[in-house]
Amino acid sequence: MEEFTDGVIKFITSKNLIVSLAIILVGMIVYSIVKSMISRASDRKVKNDEISKKRKTYLRLFNSVFKYIVILIVCVLVLQVYGINVTSIIAGLGVVSVIAGLALQDALKDIIMGFNIIVDEYFSVGDILKIGDVEGKVIVLGFKSTKILDIYTGNMFTISNRNISEALVISKDVYIDVPLPYELKLTRVEKVMETIINEIKELDSVEDAKYLGPALFDSSAINYKIKVVAKSSIKMQTKRDALRIIKLTLDKNNIDIPYTQIDIHNK
Repeated sequence: MEEFTDGVIKFITSKNLIVSLAIILVGMIVYSIVKSMISRASDRKVKNDEISKKRKTYLRLFNSVFKYIVILIVCVLVLQVYGINVTSIIAGLGVVSVIAGLALQDALKDIIMGFNIIVDEYFSVGDILKIGDVEGKVIVLGFKSTKILDIYTGNMFTISNRNISEALVISKDVYIDVPLPYELKLTRVEKVMETIINEIKELDSVEDAKYLGPALFDSSAINYKIKVVAKSSIKMQTKRDALRIIKLTLDKNNIDIPYTQIDIHNK
């Protein structure tokens, strides 16, 4: 028992263990500092929303890659402290990598697909995707998998990147046609549309709104088109709110929405 205790004490106080712990501690500190810097850079506001989303995607990807680099460097340094020949291990990995490549085909597919998603900008962090029956917001985009938060249930899904190639990115743009009478002068239409656009922009779920002009000369009305840039997670509700504003504004200005009428004459 005494020999065992002495052995434990000797191991705990050994130079190799102390140096190894110091290497691990330094690695953790370096990673924590870089992670904190990435977090601050990710939270920094940018005027252009698309640039902001791309920046968050790249920063989170860099964080993931940097973590594994730190782990690899720490492992190599610790092995060298204990006198293990790292060079021979790396050389031996040539044979092992062939076997591992066959065993880890799916993982390699995930990594390759993850790289393609990021480089070709299939989608970014913050985008809304529809995959099968799941419609959710991209929270984390990594090399192996993508985490999606279901916008209806609040459930978090982790999907392998090899299974996400057919994901549909849902646009944030909502187009609304407003049918108005031919008799209504264009100058008045534009004034009413300006009021409508300003009120729609006040909605919390709206990022931007714009009046695009006449879109179609229909049989009973002229259709004027409005573009609303909505937060995708509540896109349909945003459209309903915008339609409500349109109807209330038209009523306030005593403008009726035309509809098809049939006149019947009796002889």
